[in-house]
Amino acid sequence: MAGGEGFDRERFLLRAVAGVFIAQFALYAAGLGGCFWLGLQRRLGPVCSSYAENLQQTFEAAVGTSLALLGGGSIVSARRRDPDN
Repeated sequence: MAGGEGFDRERFLLRAVAGVFIAQFALYAAGLGGCFWLGLQRRLGPVCSSYAENLQQTFEAAVGTSLALLGGGSIVSARRRDPDN
């Protein structure tokens, strides 16, 4: 490492989760724009009718996974600091 510091797992996980959320937001924003465009042309299909439900399910899964990764990382860090447990 350039600064002599070791690998910071929590920082890496937070950045990875932020990257996933940004990518997910960009994809869903593009999809929503496509649904609006198709709606303006009167070609709205079944994919766009359930768009909000799919977005909610995906967001809940991403948040759950993120919290599990961060919680697991905290447990591992706590065990490394206190080897008696």
